[in-house]
Amino acid sequence: MTRNLISNSIKFLILGVFCFVLSITQISAQAGTGGITGIVNDSTGAIVPNATVKAVNIDTGATQTTNASGEGVYTFTSLRPGKYTVSAVASNFSEQKLQVEVQVGRITDANFALGAGNVSAEVTITAEGIQTTVSNSDAVINETAIANLPINGRRFQDFATLTPGAQIDTERNQISLSGQRGINANINVDGVDYNQPFFGGIRGGERSNFAPTIPQESIKEFQVVAAGYNAEFGRSSGGVVNVVTKGGTNKLRGSAFYLFRPEALAINHSFIKRVEVERNLDIVGAPTQQQIGGSIGGPIKQDKLFYFGSLEYQRFRADRIVDFGLGAITAAATNQEALDFFRTQQTNYVLSNDAVTALGRIDWNITDANAANFRFSWNKGDGANGVAVGDASVLSNPVVNSAFSNEGIERDRNYVF
Repeated sequence: MTRNLISNSIKFLILGVFCFVLSITQISAQAGTGGITGIVNDSTGAIVPNATVKAVNIDTGATQTTNASGEGVYTFTSLRPGKYTVSAVASNFSEQKLQVEVQVGRITDANFALGAGNVSAEVTITAEGIQTTVSNSDAVINETAIANLPINGRRFQDFATLTPGAQIDTERNQISLSGQRGINANINVDGVDYNQPFFGGIRGGERSNFAPTIPQESIKEFQVVAAGYNAEFGRSSGGVVNVVTKGGTNKLRGSAFYLFRPEALAINHSFIKRVEVERNLDIVGAPTQQQIGGSIGGPIKQDKLFYFGSLEYQRFRADRIVDFGLGAITAAATNQEALDFFRTQQTNYVLSNDAVTALGRIDWNITDANAANFRFSWNKGDGANGVAVGDASVLSNPVVNSAFSNEGIERDRNYVF
């Protein structure tokens, strides 16, 4: 009996490991990658069966080869987003090459029309709008948009609001897709769950509304599927945000930035000016904020092994003026004690919003049929006296009606491998 128990336990362990590995493989293939599919024809439109089709990543040299079916159909899955050279060749036909862009979560159609022998051709195909094999109503924010569009706070998820059906909910300031609560959205990074395990929404919870949890410099692109996504994604009713991070390439590349928003450029509104007069204060409407960081990536071994790393730091300090509006209340014997108490609570204090986040990644093209990548990300966020239930407007409102005794320190730590 003991022997059978041990044997069954080993079987269950092997089955569990197999299911775990299989689930990781499926998630990665569906959520963190893209694909290419198409039909191989000749110049007259007739099917060319069993053609050899090869896809080569232009940046890393990663290669996949497949054979078209008897109906001329070929498919590449689990391709890392980027630009590819796809070539097709068959007996008695010349080789044709296509320049194809693969985007996360999308299947790009790339069809061949092979000519007679010794007549080669090269065609460029972009992924934007060319996806007839998947019915998802999606939008992709690509690397160019992330690098060039203005953003306040360098939180990549804020770009999602540029896509149809996406907005920030009023409850916890998370990403709301198709009117669903923000905590019901499903966030994937490189095909792996990146959801806050308690409340839902993006990992980091409400602190993610104030500070980045992943360096923006490390985000390559992401897909937003607000509704109508395939059952393969599962888990959530509120839509999917599908993120891919950058990796190293055969070229050494880096970036650096320093963002400086001086308080001298801020203009106070009338409410702040009123409090300044009433209490003889000098209030800054938008305090100085500084963000600094950069990234670097390149080859360890050409076409085989690559590295990438990024780091970002944010510093923010703001004076907070506590004002209960006591000037509008007439003092009397019945309320004098309460007024005196509340006046003692009108103590000014300093709010902070500091954060540092880093990401490192190694990509390894083991063979044409096997590849691996290893990624570690970390962030540390500290907000002193910033208890605000995720309301990002607290950073821009110097006059508050919450006493210092009601405040505390909000901390966020994430370690993701």
